[in-house]
Amino acid sequence: MRCPKCQFDHALQTTECLKCGIVFARYAAAMEQGEDTAAIAGPAVVAASAGEGERSDAVRELVCRAVALPAALLLARLVCGTGLRMVAGMLAMVLHESGHAITAWLTGRWAVPLLWVTPHGEERSWWIVAGVTAAIGLAGFVAWKAQRWGWVIAAGGALLLQLIVLSLPGSGALIVFWGDGGAMVLGAILMAAFYAPRESAVYKNWGLRWGLLAIGALSFLHVFLVWTGPFEDIPFGEIEGVNLSDPSLLTEMYGWPVAELVNRYIHLGEMCLAALLAIYVWGLVSAYLEVRRSAS
Repeated sequence: MRCPKCQFDHALQTTECLKCGIVFARYAAAMEQGEDTAAIAGPAVVAASAGEGERSDAVRELVCRAVALPAALLLARLVCGTGLRMVAGMLAMVLHESGHAITAWLTGRWAVPLLWVTPHGEERSWWIVAGVTAAIGLAGFVAWKAQRWGWVIAAGGALLLQLIVLSLPGSGALIVFWGDGGAMVLGAILMAAFYAPRESAVYKNWGLRWGLLAIGALSFLHVFLVWTGPFEDIPFGEIEGVNLSDPSLLTEMYGWPVAELVNRYIHLGEMCLAALLAIYVWGLVSAYLEVRRSAS
């Protein structure tokens, strides 16, 4: 018989090994008991390791949510006070022109966002209205099929916004106002994207998540500081080779009082900050509850 321990094989060894001396029955019983213990302990060890990893991830996410948004706004404030302000200005310009274009599309006008200028149509086209409505509806339908309820709500909000914008008079002034207004709102949305769900592409992509936060903070503060800072920093006048600046268009062409114009931008920025504060608090609470769940 072959020994299960030392592999020595001899015809005369039937109960114990002639080389290493083990008793075959006792050795087999000990091996079976060890396998049973490993089978019981193995899943427990794996579960404990997985639980510890989950708790570590939850704690790290809580720290990120507590620090990221305030730090991004503080660093953006510092950048906007230095020579790097031009970088923030270029980022804000992209959102600024996007704000013009989105508003024009919602009012039923064609628009092409470019750097420093967004050409757009003067007359409403119901073909564009129908196209924008169809695009929003299709996006909402796809989100509904994928059970992305947050995007379904966003699509419904976009349709409601389109209806409101179409019913308002003075579309030209709206398109002009929502240049800087759009830059602040879009900047706030980019910052809020930091709190996207775990299953989203934004959360899973570390560079995208933090990059959107930085771009949003720099763009938002660059515009917000213009309207809350010294009056002489507001860009009244004419843009060479383009037209009057947005503030001059709103005051000289559309007759908005300067004080009312400034207050509207400041109030809009404050509303964006209030919304970010609410999202920040919600993010902290949800992350803290996740830490508690993982600990238990």
